[in-house]
Amino acid sequence: MKAIIWGSCGSLPSPASSSAIRQKVKNALWAARSEQFQSEKQVDDFLETLPHSTHGTYKANTSCVQIDAGTEDVILCDAGTGLRDYALTIPADAQPRTYHIFVSHLHWDHIQGFPFFSPAYVPENTIIFHGFHSSIESSIRKQMRAPYFPVPFEAMQASIEFDIQENGSNFDLNDVHIRTIKQEHPGDSWGYRFEHKNKSIVYSSDSEHGPESRNSDYPFIDFFNKADILIFDGQYTFEDANNSKRHWGHSDHITAVELAARAQVKQLVISHHEPSHGDLEIESLCAEAAAYRQEYNQQNTSKSKHAYPETITLAYDGLVIEA
Repeated sequence: MKAIIWGSCGSLPSPASSSAIRQKVKNALWAARSEQFQSEKQVDDFLETLPHSTHGTYKANTSCVQIDAGTEDVILCDAGTGLRDYALTIPADAQPRTYHIFVSHLHWDHIQGFPFFSPAYVPENTIIFHGFHSSIESSIRKQMRAPYFPVPFEAMQASIEFDIQENGSNFDLNDVHIRTIKQEHPGDSWGYRFEHKNKSIVYSSDSEHGPESRNSDYPFIDFFNKADILIFDGQYTFEDANNSKRHWGHSDHITAVELAARAQVKQLVISHHEPSHGDLEIESLCAEAAAYRQEYNQQNTSKSKHAYPETITLAYDGLVIEA
């Protein structure tokens, strides 16, 4: 079981500017000034020793994550612009498939990739939206109406279904068990936990965790409990999340670490990055979170016990995480 990140930026797409790319190239060249490369592989190996901010970016497409459980059907979380990049990997002669899209909520950055989802234009395919908002179908249709988009929803030839669940519902998709939880976010959002053959991946985007998160019976501790992978919304700094952007519906890196530690999560993946933050700033926030992880575990874990989360990773488009 694995998670594949196709979109990791929050709120709106934020591709790197030409000046930012130039600075990355400059930094990489300066770091390589004493190297003597004999092959392209040596160049690739060297780049892997550099911070991701030097040779890549953490924020480009908006939210889309694939949950690969080895099943015939495709499982996707949210339909941000990353959905198009996923679609570009599908061979032109691909066999018809069923695509399940689990919708956290209906803000534009989580549905704006669907009009560009090529499988929706193939008659033999089936697409099933799963979610909790009764307006999923109308929202998907509206964003494709003139003057907002040149191609109407009716041009899609795949069979498209809308599975609207009741709050608190848990259900199965073949042999994948799916648990859900309602999250604090304007207009409400839902998190999903996918369980398959003793492995578990939690997708929890657009979720705020206020003072109540410190309670011993906070329901997210059970929902995250011992997850192999937790994909967590860490859009804001700790200061912003608890002050100027309180009640805006997002969380931060420090809270991500604390909840993951309490829930004994193995791999914490921080995503839904703030589009105004630069890559270096995002890495700095993660470094602070890593330091907090060590401090938190020293204070709350005896030497005989394991420290959690085992790893902290920053999400970026194209990242593959094995459960």
